[in-house]
Amino acid sequence: MKFISPSLNIQTEISNSIDLVFQTSLDPSEIPINICYPKYDAHYTSPIALAISNQLGIDALSIAEAIVKECSQTQNPKIASQWQIKVFGKGWLNICLSEQYMLSNIKILEDLIIEGIEYFQGFWVKSHIAMNDSKLPEPIQQYAYARCCALIRLAYRENLIPYEYQSEIINSSITTNQRFTDPHEISLYMRNLAIVEFLDLDNKISLVPNTPKFRSKLSRSLATSFLEFYDQCRIFGVNREIAFKRLSLIRITQKLMLAIAPSEINYSMYL
Repeated sequence: MKFISPSLNIQTEISNSIDLVFQTSLDPSEIPINICYPKYDAHYTSPIALAISNQLGIDALSIAEAIVKECSQTQNPKIASQWQIKVFGKGWLNICLSEQYMLSNIKILEDLIIEGIEYFQGFWVKSHIAMNDSKLPEPIQQYAYARCCALIRLAYRENLIPYEYQSEIINSSITTNQRFTDPHEISLYMRNLAIVEFLDLDNKISLVPNTPKFRSKLSRSLATSFLEFYDQCRIFGVNREIAFKRLSLIRITQKLMLAIAPSEINYSMYL
């Protein structure tokens, strides 16, 4: 299955709704959308209603309510099964992804092929590293990445996952009948999702600024989220389906920490 950005999907629907209701054309990339989980009871939030309130001469709450109503009326069943939108506060839009949609995306993220990253002897590795120019990552990324590798290595040793990468075996144990059993699972999922969207694998117009500073911020956020997950979510001695789901999140994190790192950053010593 192909990865389709939830953010772009949501931005497109909101953009279409604003055009239909207020006859105001906005490109989807002009719709601000930010991860707000776990701070709020939603996965994404958007202040677009507040942003265009002065332009339209309408209070933000009325704009937000109109957007939600239009989205709810025009959404096709497939989109409605993926996410829901509601008004929060004085005009914010909060978006909640469905658990089934998030679980199905874990399978896609696990299989995602990223240029410059390949699977080798049980781990994702960079295809090429300029050793003369290589640098160590920041301490928090070093520790998070080392923990990822240690957990994956232990899972192989305990025969919890096959040494050779076989996504059909891994993914067959992640069913959409499952639930996320800990908020730290969702937080780690959302941080990985943000990096995939940042990498802009389909070569669309990026939805976020592609700058070293923002890249570093995403990398630190992923490392922080992983370490919180590592502290709170057991991998061993739990239900096998839960273990597989959490190991998939760890393997995705290991891959995307490599993908988000600048080319000169060398993680190979932690394998």
